[in-house]
Amino acid sequence: MAFYGQVLAGLFALSAACQAQVVGRLVYVTGPGRTVTMDVLDGNHKAFITLPVLQGSAGVLRDFVLTHTGPEKLVAPQATPVPGSIPSTWKVTSKRGHRLLRTSEALYWSYTPGLVIPVQFTLGKDLWKLQYADLPPRMFVSLDGR
Repeated sequence: MAFYGQVLAGLFALSAACQAQVVGRLVYVTGPGRTVTMDVLDGNHKAFITLPVLQGSAGVLRDFVLTHTGPEKLVAPQATPVPGSIPSTWKVTSKRGHRLLRTSEALYWSYTPGLVIPVQFTLGKDLWKLQYADLPPRMFVSLDGR
């Protein structure tokens, strides 16, 4: 019976993701040239956005991004500012962030005041870098319970 509950929950999440409005996009690349493109979806609230459920290594990347994105004080409390400019391919519809922050785990972009997203980090053996971002100034949340 638990199996059927998991199947129904998965179908509900898939259905919700299929109905969600695309409001942006993220593109991450690795040194070996692998690219993962993720649509940024409306998070069912004017202050939230999310990423669709993905499978395999793309799903692991998605989960890392979601768990390491959010309020700067929670996600990167010990971060130090890094000099440098923000690539022109990283865009926010308003209130564009202008800071890079470093922790021992990742390099973050403060994409809007108080919110950060990882832009360079090692996951497994791969170094991932954010190549392109088009975001609304909203907070990422996970709607699938992960």
